[in-house]
Amino acid sequence: MSHATAERVPAEAAIRAWETDAAPGFLHSLMRIVQEHSAIDEPTRLLAVVVAKNTVGGNWRKTLGTREWSRVPEEEKGSVRNAVLQLMLSDPSDRVALQLGLLASNICAFDFPSRWPDVLSHLLAAADWASPFAPQFKLRALRALKHIFKGLLTKRFVAEPLTQQPGASAAALGMASITSRLQAERQLYKEKLKECAAPLQQLVAAHLPAFLNPSSSSATAAAADAAAATAGGGAAGGGWQIHGLFAKAAVNGTTELLPLIADPAGLPEGTRQLLELLHGAANQLMAGVPAGAPLPPAELNAWRDLAGRLHERVCKCIIAHLDSHPLPFAEYVPYFLKLFVDAALLQLDAATLRAMRPKRRVLLVRFLAKALLCPYYRPEYVEAQAFEPMGGSLIEALHSKAGVAVAPELLARLQQQQRQDGGRAQGRVAAEALQQLLSKEQVSAVVEALVLKYVALTHEELEEWSSDPEGYIRSIEVESGPDADTPRPVGVGLLLCMLERGGEEVAQALINLTARLQGYGLLLCMLERGGEEVAQALINLTARLQAAGEGSPDMVLMREACYRCIGEGYSHVSSIVPFSQWYASELSGLLRSRLPAFLGTAGEGSPDIIAAVLQARALWLVGACGTELEKEQWVDAWGLSVAHIGARDLVVALQAVQAVLLLAIQILDDQAILDQVAAAKLAASKKKGTGQAQLPGLTVGNAAAVDAALSAAEGVQDDEAVTAARERLEWRLAVLTGNLEQLLAHVFGLLGRLSEVESSVRLLQLVSVVAEAAGERLQPHLGALAAALPGVWQASTKQASGGNADTGALARLHSALMAVITHLVGKLRHAAMANEQVQAVMYPLLGYATNLHNPEAEVLVEEALKCWGVALAVEPAVAPQLVGLLGNMSHLLKRGTDNSAAFQILEAYLLLQAGQALQPYSEVISAALTAAIRQVSKAVLDSCGLNTAAAAAAHQQQQQQQQQQGLPGAPARPGALLSSEVTQEGLAAAALVDVMLQLYPADVPQLLLPCFQAMAQLVGNEALPLPRQGLPVKVLNVLEGFLEVLARLFLGAPSALPALLAPTPEQQQPAAAAAAAADDGSGSSSSSAGVSLHRFVDCWLLIASATFLEELLGVGHMAMLGRFRRRIAAAALSRLISEGVLPASVLLEQPARLARLAGVMVKVCDEVDKFAGDIAHLDGLHFEQELNSDFVLAARLNLSKGDAVRHLDVFATFQAAMAALAAAAGGEAGLMALLQAGAGNSPSPAMQELQPLVSSLLHGTLAAQLAAQKAAAEQQRQQRLAAAAAAAAAAAAADGDVDWGSGGEEAMM
Repeated sequence: MSHATAERVPAEAAIRAWETDAAPGFLHSLMRIVQEHSAIDEPTRLLAVVVAKNTVGGNWRKTLGTREWSRVPEEEKGSVRNAVLQLMLSDPSDRVALQLGLLASNICAFDFPSRWPDVLSHLLAAADWASPFAPQFKLRALRALKHIFKGLLTKRFVAEPLTQQPGASAAALGMASITSRLQAERQLYKEKLKECAAPLQQLVAAHLPAFLNPSSSSATAAAADAAAATAGGGAAGGGWQIHGLFAKAAVNGTTELLPLIADPAGLPEGTRQLLELLHGAANQLMAGVPAGAPLPPAELNAWRDLAGRLHERVCKCIIAHLDSHPLPFAEYVPYFLKLFVDAALLQLDAATLRAMRPKRRVLLVRFLAKALLCPYYRPEYVEAQAFEPMGGSLIEALHSKAGVAVAPELLARLQQQQRQDGGRAQGRVAAEALQQLLSKEQVSAVVEALVLKYVALTHEELEEWSSDPEGYIRSIEVESGPDADTPRPVGVGLLLCMLERGGEEVAQALINLTARLQGYGLLLCMLERGGEEVAQALINLTARLQAAGEGSPDMVLMREACYRCIGEGYSHVSSIVPFSQWYASELSGLLRSRLPAFLGTAGEGSPDIIAAVLQARALWLVGACGTELEKEQWVDAWGLSVAHIGARDLVVALQAVQAVLLLAIQILDDQAILDQVAAAKLAASKKKGTGQAQLPGLTVGNAAAVDAALSAAEGVQDDEAVTAARERLEWRLAVLTGNLEQLLAHVFGLLGRLSEVESSVRLLQLVSVVAEAAGERLQPHLGALAAALPGVWQASTKQASGGNADTGALARLHSALMAVITHLVGKLRHAAMANEQVQAVMYPLLGYATNLHNPEAEVLVEEALKCWGVALAVEPAVAPQLVGLLGNMSHLLKRGTDNSAAFQILEAYLLLQAGQALQPYSEVISAALTAAIRQVSKAVLDSCGLNTAAAAAAHQQQQQQQQQQGLPGAPARPGALLSSEVTQEGLAAAALVDVMLQLYPADVPQLLLPCFQAMAQLVGNEALPLPRQGLPVKVLNVLEGFLEVLARLFLGAPSALPALLAPTPEQQQPAAAAAAAADDGSGSSSSSAGVSLHRFVDCWLLIASATFLEELLGVGHMAMLGRFRRRIAAAALSRLISEGVLPASVLLEQPARLARLAGVMVKVCDEVDKFAGDIAHLDGLHFEQELNSDFVLAARLNLSKGDAVRHLDVFATFQAAMAALAAAAGGEAGLMALLQAGAGNSPSPAMQELQPLVSSLLHGTLAAQLAAQKAAAEQQRQQRLAAAAAAAAAAAAADGDVDWGSGGEEAMM
């Protein structure tokens, strides 16, 4: 507890170490500190128990799956368990006692019930009113029970021996013994928990009535009440306060217990009496009036405060009964449904209800929503068909009375059906009550009460609207979030449940209510559809307006709330009131008629806030339901929404921003549809022109999306949806462009009026979306937009330099500004990059966001790297300002958490001929690449369950034994899944190294030697399963990327191979040290097992020869990648063989290995024409249409034009390698014999053809032989087509219906 850093820091480190390891004696020492309450101060004792709680929670005991045991002796655990309860029931500090209760909860998660079976009974005995403990300690026992029950919800039963024996194995225990013991523990667990139900019910029954009737409570003396009010204590006998606290704690315990003892067969014994008590108590607590003699005013206020909190607990307990026992509880649903409807909606006026705690109001509504959503109370469950027509009762009678044998499966099905029938009968009671609630007679009153008391704005909120409009908008947005748990969103949620469950009755009630409040607009829409209900609503409207006045504030607030409800549940009411008709009949006129007043152009003051409420809600509806608008209405709504951004009322203006944002997103949706269609058409045209499935791009993600979704896109025609999207996009973009100047003027004018960062973020998000949607059409307005950006940047910089700046809010502002810049540069390209005002923001913003010393960098760096990459892609050369950012990049590389994006940016610098700028950072880049490749390699081994030296050695030994026995190799062990992020990092590192090798072939092999070594060590790791043994696809992707880089290295420097496979310093260390290095990630991932040349070659050949499923299915880019993978692998292996670096014996001693290499060579030779087509396709990609005007991608393609792999004479290269192998095999005959042995006893047709093809390769005639085979195959195909055509013509002639207008090969196809 020392304030001296030199003393505190080492002490904290020691505590953390002890806490993590749970060193023997540590927990016992902590308990000794806690019990010395007379000698040690409270903060120190509190810290001791918190550390103990964390220690138990994190490392109390390991499971058998980890094969580790906790270092805490059993004796120490027992003493801790005993001490916890003793100290909790005696410590003078409530804070310490609370943490002791949480400590007990953590222990129970592991040791209850097998090692601590009596903990619950001890606590219940201590909580009993007749126990010798003082009231405050009884309360502690009850509260500890609640924490224990809550913790047990996540308890897992693990298979481990009753007495811990270090080194014990799972096999020694026996699966039957383990299973039996687990079942016994589960049974004991259920029994011990069920035993708690009755004592808790008794405590509720003893204390709840005593609180409800204070005059009946004993010892109501002021002294006792005062004692009870302080720290929950009091004299024995208590008073109404202590009874209230006990009732609350007992109800809490019951609530947490119910999920643990859930039983579809029925509720716990005594539940009916408990529910009757809770039902009556809820009524009285809601009324807030104690029974018996009246209390003095001050005491009455205190009673009501405690009553409100107790009411919340009672509501939660009732809800817990519904959640945990839905079918047994169904018979009580009608009573509690009336209780909660009356309490939440009908009995109290709005002011009284709003004066309650928000949590209490939420719970009142939550019961109703849960009942409506319960699947067992829905018509589709209770009305489901019973047993088949033959009749379950007949089967049962035959079996039980006549002695007829019936199959056990049929009897079990019958019994299950009977239970389901009983459940349907129970659920039907609740379903009928809910149906009555939603009936025409009741639903109108319920809907009106819900809208008035939960959804409508309050006068306090209107005051906030006036005094702090941006704060009001922020609070409304919080309420719209998915995790909102306040009365209004919960009330809206209940209404949505009612609309979903009640259908047209609820929707009609909501519409009728809205119509009565609003005037004639909505009713006119409804009258068009006809119906008595609408006419009656018109009559009701007249009477209502006469009584209350159409423009009264309360009526307007109710009307606004109805509009919100309609918008939130529009999918349920659209059949009654189409939004397009509603907009035409009312909303458009409302927005247009009041616009001059809101803009201040009518020479009047600002409209009052009541008018603003409806105006803002109308704009919200435009955004929420704008997809339903017709063309003319959409154009009108866009113009009105844009105009309202200039409104003097900030809430109206910001709501208009949201409406425009949602309308603009509709433009992006249409663009996305057309982009997909364009990609499909381009792919189809390529396929038709070349006879092969080709791609519009190179990136795996883009190609996969197009090919997978649109592989059959040949001859794509525009259907009605596509045509409609194209037409919508055309006129919507025309509208956007037409008033873009007004939009930007209003937006940046509003930006200057805002004081909160969140409001500015909202505006910048709109600008970002508009920039993305407008694209090149934004160029005429670039000056106006760019002129405003420096002001935003300067304002944010000023806020960031202030001492009280909100880092999170500023980060969101800078993020939004970054998005605007990214879209501007991505869409307008050079025009944006050349704009001085854009430069004045972009480069400082990038520097700020990538400077790790700034507090916002952690959340901004990802978006900054994206913007950085876009800025590089749109220009043919790297800007000097971007070169200046490389200092920040070096720090990012050292940190190593953004490697994927960082490596791609560095690759762009190299491709754009800015490699000289990277020269000062070569060592940093090399170190970052090495660290990344090692970490990726370690993650690969982890994913195969080989993350420790022991695991790798065991797997390696198992593989060797199985290979000696002639069995397949051991499959990969299950481990942590390899994440997409790790895979992307490995591939990004490999791509960067590949580009560096191509640009600097003389320097890179030595500079990046550790990188190449780490790659080779992974591929050649003898513990890593071979690809045929079930490796995950992501692992294969990493290995494939690494091997492509290594192949390129060997093509230029074949002599590098031995050094890459030589033992690393980590491997030369003792096994224990190597294992430690692998576990903490500091050493090479391959240090956990040996590395061999044989394993390296096997892995390489298996990956090179693989044909992935996507290639077989004709996915274009996968076929191209497969051909390149095979070509570079076969070429590199041939170079290694020809140079003598790869000994021929490695291939000859395993004939299957030789056959696989020969098969890859022949396949590559057979694909020469297809590979030439791949090259022609890549060279012919259109810069704008297919490369998206990406200079980096174009530079990568340009670099590939000089790739040696392209221009390689594969026949001569393979011939030289095969000749070297033949010489080592004793001649061609020896090589052929080995190939025959490698083909196996039952060779495939391809293997049977392999020997003559290899012989042709050796004699230099393979090219001619393959050409002859292809010509023969083509001739046979033509003959088959001709025969098929003749047969079709003959058949048609025989039918007398010959169509000579079409035919030929194309028709036959």
